[in-house]
Amino acid sequence: MTVTDLPGLIDRADGKNDYERFRTWVVAQAIRNALQAFHGGRAFDPDEPGSGAGFISDGQMRALNITIRCAVHEALEQVDRARDAVRRPGSRSSRLEEIAALDFCAFQLGTVRDYMEPPGSAELAEAYRRYVHEPDVNR
Repeated sequence: MTVTDLPGLIDRADGKNDYERFRTWVVAQAIRNALQAFHGGRAFDPDEPGSGAGFISDGQMRALNITIRCAVHEALEQVDRARDAVRRPGSRSSRLEEIAALDFCAFQLGTVRDYMEPPGSAELAEAYRRYVHEPDVNR
């Protein structure tokens, strides 16, 4: 896969737009590749920090990959619907799909806890470095 292959993935030759599939693959693979650290061994098992090995089996990783693709696709679809619902000038539509999308987003954001580092923050970057990229196995 090269950069020159991307236009064909976003817009198919038959003129149909594959952007939703394209971005789902990109986001899902980014998540899957980040989890690979727990499968392949770079990140440590929090229950056995001295093991030096990953703790997600091949079967578990397959199930996670499938779950990630489904969840990412649904989340991105719902986020777009919610964005479109609130951006529509003039009126708040009561279309069931838009209400469901807004409910989905509100529920997901309602599960954010105070101890979770905000996306894009220096705190999240430091937590990633400490717990995943360069884990301290002597904790």
